Amino acid sequence: MQQQKPLEGAQLVIMTIALSLATFMQVLDSTIANVAIPTIAGNLGSSLSQGTWVITSFGVANAISIPITGWLAKRVGEVKLFLWSTTAFAIAS
Repeated sequence: MQQQKPLEGAQLVIMTIALSLATFMQVLDSTIANVAIPTIAGNLGSSLSQGTWVITSFGVANAISIPITGWLAKRVGEVKLFLWSTTAFAIAS
């Protein structure tokens, strides 16, 4: 297996920005539901406790996907999985 040299200069800056934006998008997506649930539940005529199930479902789906992500990273590769996941997230959002 070839050992790669560390990123330097512009490559390091671009990679740092890309990873920071992906992390920001994930955190924003997971926290925005908490802010929006009262309004969404009110507009749909459901109770706040029913709206809370959306947040719970999101957390359960996230917990289930973490082990699968490790398995996929070994099968596909970390970089490809990151690019596919980020692209799918952007399209689905």
